[in-house]
Amino acid sequence: MFPLCDDGFKVISMKVLAIVGSPHGTWGCTYRLTKRMLEECEVHGGDTEIILLQDHRINYCKGCGSCIVKGECPQNDDVKMIQGKMIEADGIVMASPVYVLHVTGLMKNFIDRCLPMVHRPSLHGKYAAAISVYLGVGDVESVARYMLNFLVTQGAYPVGVVAALAKNIMELNEEDLDRAASLGEEMVQCIMEKRRFNWEETMLKSSEFQMLKKLISEGRDFFKADYEYWKSKGWLD
Repeated sequence: MFPLCDDGFKVISMKVLAIVGSPHGTWGCTYRLTKRMLEECEVHGGDTEIILLQDHRINYCKGCGSCIVKGECPQNDDVKMIQGKMIEADGIVMASPVYVLHVTGLMKNFIDRCLPMVHRPSLHGKYAAAISVYLGVGDVESVARYMLNFLVTQGAYPVGVVAALAKNIMELNEEDLDRAASLGEEMVQCIMEKRRFNWEETMLKSSEFQMLKKLISEGRDFFKADYEYWKSKGWLD
């Protein structure tokens, strides 16, 4: 499965980072599915890490605009550290249970703070997956897709999602745990094969990015950091 050096050692390094937005920490269904996925990544040679958002200081977005004017958020908390780990990783997994028809406040708060990464896509060459769990109310598939699309809009390759129905706060169907394991194997396979898709063809032509292009182009005096980034990429032509 892995390319080998002459002495037989593996030469591929694969870092898979999971970001879990469940307030249940390590004992809930979201964590169990995420852990099962990452265990399978490890079986196939991946180096994994799980970040529990509840264990970190993540302030609310103040809407000050500094990140799009000056290029950096002025708040001093753990967000930049987590974003740095995303940049360093090969694969990224976002995981959240469904709370009132959407991701948890923990996850949404973190995503809001990642506005500059969406305005200035930073995850080209990465691989993305998402996991969501619910107890039967809402659209768990759309919640998982929301997190996946958050990563894909930044340039990541979409590996897939697991959207699961929990029996209760602690119990999952074995089939869903198996699907999480399969997603982990697929993540590693994608990284190994360096799968790519034409991001500029699919995303930059989307209605969302066309609106963002119009916003940045017409508001160049305000969106200074965004404008310079898009200009350097040739996306404003």
